[in-house]
Amino acid sequence: MKYVIVQGDGMADNPLEELSGRTPLEAANTPNMDEVASAGELGAVNTIPSSLPPGSSVGNMSLMGLDPEEYFSGRASLEARGQGVPVKDDDVVFRCNLVRLGANGERKIMEDYSGGHPSPEVAEQYVNLLDEEIDRNGFKFYSGVSYRNLLVWKNGRKEVDLGDISLTPAHDITGEPARKYIPRGAGAEKLKGIQEKAGEVLKNEGKSFNGVWLWGAGVKPDLPSFQERYELTGAVISAVDLIKGLGAYTGLSPIEVKGATGSIDTDYEGKVRAVKENLKEGSLVFLHIEAPDEASHAGDLGLKTKAIERIDERVIEPLVNYLSGRDDSRLLLVTDHVTGIESKTHERGRVPFAITGFGRSEVSPGRKFAEREASRSGEVLESGADLIDLFIRGEES
Repeated sequence: MKYVIVQGDGMADNPLEELSGRTPLEAANTPNMDEVASAGELGAVNTIPSSLPPGSSVGNMSLMGLDPEEYFSGRASLEARGQGVPVKDDDVVFRCNLVRLGANGERKIMEDYSGGHPSPEVAEQYVNLLDEEIDRNGFKFYSGVSYRNLLVWKNGRKEVDLGDISLTPAHDITGEPARKYIPRGAGAEKLKGIQEKAGEVLKNEGKSFNGVWLWGAGVKPDLPSFQERYELTGAVISAVDLIKGLGAYTGLSPIEVKGATGSIDTDYEGKVRAVKENLKEGSLVFLHIEAPDEASHAGDLGLKTKAIERIDERVIEPLVNYLSGRDDSRLLLVTDHVTGIESKTHERGRVPFAITGFGRSEVSPGRKFAEREASRSGEVLESGADLIDLFIRGEES
């Protein structure tokens, strides 16, 4: 069997007044997603356990068939694996956003969690500058993609208690006073010092970013592979280091696609070509597309709708055409969590999924791939790990 998972990050949302009470998925023109929903199983799944914060690290771990309550050990260490950054058992890794902080009186406001989405080349230049200028033993900056960078605290587990330290994602506090969310807990003083020094280094550089924000602390995880659990090998295709790292830890080879950006301008066709190419050798491909989530964090409804429709036209349609008539293939269409246009952040809530095989006729024509129709289907799963079992082993049951 061949398995393809298409994950449109943050596609799920809430009913919006601007859309006459519909969600972006309900309002978007998605004939190909609707075809997938009509041709097989449509349902809703809870990817975020109640004990953990909603986010892509937890949601995607669920969608790779792992219970985050058992395996989650922080986000940034997963990103480090995706970047090829070496992490030892005693290290602590932090996501390090390039951000723009604006003054409102004496308060610094989180104006832009993404620092204006600098190019990778510009971001690397200034992350390297931070690494040179901030002289603190045991800390090292690593450049990633655009605003998404990392800080590694060597042997930091001696000073940081992940159960105690309080760090808030930058995208959760747009428009909020930064002081309310500075690091707290064991090890926080050193992290605050790094943020303050970084602000001094960057403040006169004249770029769209003028500081850094540390969050997502993580340590090296121990995750079972798809080979161990399902006897499958394969690939992960994403522009986002978090997803590439999760894939690598679970035995999926990260595939680089030139032109994959993590934004609305990503190379959709290149990603589809990579899926086809990697299905020749492997059994499973996990394709991740970040654009709807980025649009949601920006609070841009038009951009989110456009991102969903581009996934439908430029990813789902060619993949359905490619897989059509292949009895040995199955497709899972899903999203990892709700990302609210109004809240501009990740939220709890069940998200839609659709599973179809090929070489079969429609079983429920007229379905819409969207939140409420999925919830009404009667197929409701309380764990993302259960969804992957259904997807991979479903044809055996």
